[in-house]
Amino acid sequence: MYDHILVPTDGSDHVEPAVEYALDLAQHYDCTVHALHVVDSSPVERKLELTALDDESLPESWHAAGDDATQRIADRAINRGVQAKTEVRRGIPAREIASYVDDNDIDLVSMGTRGHTGLDRLLLGSVTTRIVRTLDVPVLCVNARKTDPATEPQQPVQFDDVLVPTDGSKPAQAAVARAVDIARTYGATLHGLYVVDRRAYASRPGSTWTDLQQVLEDHGTNVLEELESKAEEANVPAVTEVRHGVPHRAIQEYAADTDVDLIVMGTHGRSGLSRQLIGSVTERVLRSSDVPVLTTRRSG
Repeated sequence: MYDHILVPTDGSDHVEPAVEYALDLAQHYDCTVHALHVVDSSPVERKLELTALDDESLPESWHAAGDDATQRIADRAINRGVQAKTEVRRGIPAREIASYVDDNDIDLVSMGTRGHTGLDRLLLGSVTTRIVRTLDVPVLCVNARKTDPATEPQQPVQFDDVLVPTDGSKPAQAAVARAVDIARTYGATLHGLYVVDRRAYASRPGSTWTDLQQVLEDHGTNVLEELESKAEEANVPAVTEVRHGVPHRAIQEYAADTDVDLIVMGTHGRSGLSRQLIGSVTERVLRSSDVPVLTTRRSG
């Protein structure tokens, strides 16, 4: 399923968890890791300088820092028997990442959701958000909370329980396929969750909420039965549940209750309002989740 994994890096410690997950996935899927650093030439990321700089005017130390950051990832990959490629580009980060994905047939991007502190942290967060919203390839987002390596060493990657919230839509089905494959590869248990959200549906003439709730519960049961069937075909153990509540909160509560190690989600739901709702649900989970979140936009 994965042949080329991209890790964009700004050289900060906050990228470390995303690197670790990328390397572990590369080992399990026998694929190549690409380390990319983008020397940002946009005014905002250059500390709000108001005059544009030509590529030739960018400080050489910025390029050297990028070389060092990407090479460190490559060295770690090689030490673990993983093939690695490095590149330093100039330009606007989100655009250059997207371009690199297209140029190198990348099929998974592993990114941290925090960069440096202050302005840089917010900017890296916005880059991650743009990548999640626009790339057709899956994006693994890892919430990199700052730790002290002396007292809190990097924990090894461990996928024992994989959660996939689903509404039965095509993007959700694509997320289910990804989740099943990862669960099979890691020998993990697959958790399927369907959330009945009363706010997401307008009441229909002649129907009471009780009637509509039953329709939604029945739909959720059918969706989860399909998930169980796919898991069984892949010889993956699965547990499923229908819950009621605000979707992103219900997802987070379920993740905490079951101690899942990974959440896999589609970034769009059905159409119109529902699509916007599932999109906002995914982004809210991304912003608040302590466990990695793998997003996917298409069913290809």
